[in-house]
Amino acid sequence: PGGSVAELCAQGALHPRCAEIFNISLYRHQAEAVSLANAGRSYVVTTGTGSGKSLCFFVPMVSAILAEKERDPTPRTRAIVIYPMNALANSQRKELEKYLGGDDTQRAVTFERYTGQESAEERQRVAANPPDILLTNFMMLELLMTRQDPLDRKVIGACAGLRFLVLDELHT
Repeated sequence: PGGSVAELCAQGALHPRCAEIFNISLYRHQAEAVSLANAGRSYVVTTGTGSGKSLCFFVPMVSAILAEKERDPTPRTRAIVIYPMNALANSQRKELEKYLGGDDTQRAVTFERYTGQESAEERQRVAANPPDILLTNFMMLELLMTRQDPLDRKVIGACAGLRFLVLDELHT
């Protein structure tokens, strides 16, 4: 056990709103990840399938984004999460909806998928309204960084000052 999110909020380790967003108890590896993220350290989490690796980055990420948006509410992408496959990006999108809500107009922290499976209208919406968290795959991130398409340049341009870059699922 690593304590509850509410306990970490009470200790000042997480933004107070995280207690309502993540009404859960953490495992020790998750609490340690929060501590490392708060210290601005990079970290790698290696643990079994279904053991909550995603919460190791989503909890501190949401906390930091909430705090940053209080200081500077300018819409911009503050975190990119890179997945090896669209299926994982899609499942993590549903996981974020579980915590942050399904109605994107009501979310305290916004997120969007940008993997190449979106319609032209969806891509335009992401470019016009940068999400706090961008869920993508390695191929699309490469295209965003190298293509000269105006839409892609706008999406990647909204990432100036990026706080988190997460590689979910590294394989050796």
